[in-house]
Formats: sequence, C-alpha cells, structure tokens
Amino acid sequence: MNTKQKGNNFERDCSRMLSLWWTNGKRDDAIWRSASSGALTTVGKGRYLAHTGDFAATDAEAAPLFDKVIIEAKRGYNRYSVQDLLDVPEKSLAKNPVWEMVTKLCSACYDQKKDGMLLWQRDRRNLLLFFRANPTSTHLGCLPIRPWLSFLSPDGSYFFGMPWNYFASKVSGAQIKSLLMTPVASSLSTQLTPA
Repeated sequence: MNTKQKGNNFERDCSRMLSLWWTNGKRDDAIWRSASSGALTTVGKGRYLAHTGDFAATDAEAAPLFDKVIIEAKRGYNRYSVQDLLDVPEKSLAKNPVWEMVTKLCSACYDQKKDGMLLWQRDRRNLLLFFRANPTSTHLGCLPIRPWLSFLSPDGSYFFGMPWNYFASKVSGAQIKSLLMTPVASSLSTQLTPA
C-alpha cells in the first residue's frame, strides 16, 4: 500500500471515529473526508473556506463543529515525534514535517478565527489528538481536561496534546457541541463535567 492509500484509509477511519464520537455512538457517517482533503483552500486561496481541513460535515448535526473547528489528520512521519516541536534547532524547523503540520493548522486557524484539531498516528503507535486553542478567546480552551502535553504554538496560541482514547473518554461530542454553541465570553466560565 502506498503512502497516499494509507493516508486515505486513515482519513476514512478517522471520519467514522469522529462521527461516532460526535453523535455519541449513533452514527458513523455525520463527518467525512472533505473534498480534496483541504487542497481546495490552497488552490482557491481562501475561496473554499468551508473545505479547510481534512474533514467536513455530511449532516447538519455535525455542522456546528466545522463552523468553529478545523480538523486535520496525519498518518506516518515515524522518524519524528512531538519532541521535535520542543527541541529542534530553529534552523532545522523548515525541514521538520511535525513543525510544518502544526504551523499549517495554526495559520489556518488564525486566518479563519477557528480552533483546530490535529489527529496524528505514527505506525504501530496510539492515535494522538492535538488541539490549538487560545484560552482567552476560543471555545476549546475551556475544556475541563488536564492534557499530558501543552506548549506555545507557532502563532502564540496554546497547543495541547493527548492520546485520542483519553480525550474521547473525558469529553463527549455533546459537551463540545454545547461549548461551540455558547458565546465565547460565557463559555469561559462554563464548567463541564467529564463524560
């Protein structure tokens, strides 16, 4: 299986996983791979903002998620790790695919005033979730979880990371939905009870 096929299969698997999480196990098709998996944004220079990221809502139930959050998925990059975001010399950052994927997501989030999620799985490793949030001005910064990793992202916001299974066990799609539908100012004071 070539790299493109592996990535496509991974995105399909993530689509089902995200759908089941968002709908609390009711549906596996509310979220699917977006048209060209985000390539339209680059080609259209922002004309196709609805397709930013690797996933899109296929049902109105998932639309609120994509109104406020860009979701990317990456498979592989086995020679690299999260450590590469923290201790790689600055002159090497331009060649570092981990830094590139985080920077790309942060840039799109900043431009569109959205939060971001990055699903990344190296071969034979657990699926990781990273989310970009600015706790003073976005919704995901209000999540009531203690991430195992947090650091400043390239755009000055915060980037949090944890295994997907841990995140999904603590925060339900319904909790995110209620956060996204709450105005930002009041969501800062919202206290969620972990699922």
